[in-house]
Amino acid sequence: MRLPFSTIGLALAAFWGRPHVAHSGGLRQVQEVDLRKAAHADNGLPAFPVFALRFSPDGRKLAVIADIYETPGGRKSRLLVVDVDHPSERTPQFEAEFGIVEDENGRLALNFGWSPSGDVIYAGGKVIHLESGAMCELPNQSVFINDNVAISSRGVPPSGRILSTRVTFYGRNCEQQSAWDVPEVWLVKDVSTDRSLLSIARYISTGQVETLIVDPLARKVLQRRPGNLAWEFAESGKAICGGGNALQPRPRAVCRNVDTGDVIREMHTNGTEPIATAAHATRLVVSDYRRRKPLFDYEYRTIFKGRVVWDFGTGKEMASWLPESQTYPYVSSHGTEITEPFRFAMSPNGQYVAEAGSGKLRIYKIEP
Repeated sequence: MRLPFSTIGLALAAFWGRPHVAHSGGLRQVQEVDLRKAAHADNGLPAFPVFALRFSPDGRKLAVIADIYETPGGRKSRLLVVDVDHPSERTPQFEAEFGIVEDENGRLALNFGWSPSGDVIYAGGKVIHLESGAMCELPNQSVFINDNVAISSRGVPPSGRILSTRVTFYGRNCEQQSAWDVPEVWLVKDVSTDRSLLSIARYISTGQVETLIVDPLARKVLQRRPGNLAWEFAESGKAICGGGNALQPRPRAVCRNVDTGDVIREMHTNGTEPIATAAHATRLVVSDYRRRKPLFDYEYRTIFKGRVVWDFGTGKEMASWLPESQTYPYVSSHGTEITEPFRFAMSPNGQYVAEAGSGKLRIYKIEP
């Protein structure tokens, strides 16, 4: 397994600078947003870190989880909804529970996203109806699989050794509808709202993980594959992709056909986690980590080389760049800081990449 990024981030900071293109093709910056000004807030961290971002289903908005601030109810983060076409206009802002954090190890579980129509955002259990402003609450790690159905998968028993999972179905206004008890330990990694499918990590025992493709509405497991890749859906739910393990000799990203399990294409060069797929195209962003064994050390370490835009339909690497880094206090350990590359996302049509950190949001168009 790759080492936690916080243990190596400071050592890697010297490698990072302004974004640049290193392969054929490239990225052209089309927008830059000052998130601090958009938030109009002064009660958070001066560093204004960004933890996660998601394009809306139509690609015209970006939901951004950023910052940490204290309230009587505990630590919170800001959920900003940025208009991609007109970012200077008023930016809606909502409060979210702190804990939606996607770092260089990827996301622990999916707990942040949009409904297919784009009129609902869910974040850490909070459901926000953007048009009406109405809100309701679901358990953390709930996801919408279509506009009218959300699901929550919770371990049973809720404390102690978890032996099974209860999948609970909710309506769009958080009303509970039904439940499905599964005699396995499941964690939702991704959702295809095009096909109402889930990518599930099934924990068998310590160090043993299986990946499942599940149709929750039919209460059916469609595929089982060994391994712990954080599979993400692409190409309207027809494909699923995962990055390689950076501590392996040849870490390669791979994409498979959802229905057959067959490999569509494997990347020829390094392609590791974390990744971000295009929901309706054959493109994804992968990370480029290389393993290295320092002198007089028995263990490998990883070196970050940047991000790569890869098209698994053609096998072409469209662009690569070295993102800036952000540094902010590690909230669970006083006096410790985390340094990591900016967070990133890919638009549903595969034409744009967004990256954000340190109070900045940039959007790039992928040039042919």
